[in-house]
Amino acid sequence: MKHTTTLLANLLSHFPRSVFEKSVHELGGDRRVRVLSSYELLKTMIYGQVTHAFSIREIEHSLACHESQLYHCGMKPFKRSTLCDALEKRDHRIFESAFNALVTTAQQISSRNGRRFKNPLKIIDASTIELCLKRCNWAKFRTTKGAVKLHVSLDGDHCFPDHVRLTTGAIHEVNEMTVLCKNPGMIYVMDRGYVDYNRLYDIALANATFVTRRKGNCQYAIVEIFSHSEKEPVRLDSSIRLNSSKGMAHYPDKLRQVIYHDDVYNRDYVFISNNFELSAQEIADIYKARWQVELFFKWIKQNLKIKTFWGTSRNAVFIQIWVALITFMLLWISKHLDALEASIHHILAVLKTSFFAKCTISDVLKKPDLPDKIDLLQLHFGGGCF
Repeated sequence: MKHTTTLLANLLSHFPRSVFEKSVHELGGDRRVRVLSSYELLKTMIYGQVTHAFSIREIEHSLACHESQLYHCGMKPFKRSTLCDALEKRDHRIFESAFNALVTTAQQISSRNGRRFKNPLKIIDASTIELCLKRCNWAKFRTTKGAVKLHVSLDGDHCFPDHVRLTTGAIHEVNEMTVLCKNPGMIYVMDRGYVDYNRLYDIALANATFVTRRKGNCQYAIVEIFSHSEKEPVRLDSSIRLNSSKGMAHYPDKLRQVIYHDDVYNRDYVFISNNFELSAQEIADIYKARWQVELFFKWIKQNLKIKTFWGTSRNAVFIQIWVALITFMLLWISKHLDALEASIHHILAVLKTSFFAKCTISDVLKKPDLPDKIDLLQLHFGGGCF
């Protein structure tokens, strides 16, 4: 008998079902649940993410129109009140554990490929997602605004998030550095909003490298000049030592300072690092690669549903963000494991128009009449800007 599958089943073929069900059991996700299990909730939320559904009502009506096809996807029609209850009561940590399991799979895939620098590159940044404070009073950010914050460590060599933390908007990104920058042997690059010399010194003590920009009000003294030029891009390469009382207490060792001139914008950038082995140009290139995380945030906000939400509780908002990240990881893994030449954006477009089709993603992509798409995540290390 001929075996058939659907695009959804093909996408979920790389999903760690055993890890997911273990988390469901440990956190009581399906306790006293008769309709819409946690796995069915996940598939429903992925459908909403792929189709960029405006509301739960739209998801309900859209699935009802495809009722005859839902059986083949292991899904059933539901009332919107059922989905609302599920978003309120299912623990968002179930979906967080599934995301982390997908990250492990992606790391195994990426380990087969090379990297640009000697050590793995991790780009640290955070993005604020605004919420209506009247509807989400748990997410107070400012006097009249609510927000959640997405803290990300992005694999700079292969462009996927390998560590994510979700907090309310009031939590400053510096407070998450200890969690995101704890592994030895890594290169951590971040903007100057993360400059906390005490935490930067912890990274140095952990035998990891950091690259960031120096703050304008930094008090320091030059210890040694390695190179100096008026015409080359690297204008100054030197070692410095903080000479303020607070700076000396928080970072007692020497720092590497690189002043780099950008001809395009006719502007000088001042980088600091604890690494004295990399060349000055490599220090500048590492910081230049930081722009990838900005493109990542732009991509997921434009192509997935994380700017407006189907629920107002903390749990509902966090579930929706975790499922958006799960959807991205499934797209990334499918592209690499199935050796798909199409971009992630192209694969997402195929899923959006043929979500319940009885075929595989590669079968659909073989059709010659599909338009080519441009993927914002097809990044080139030579591009971008500071």
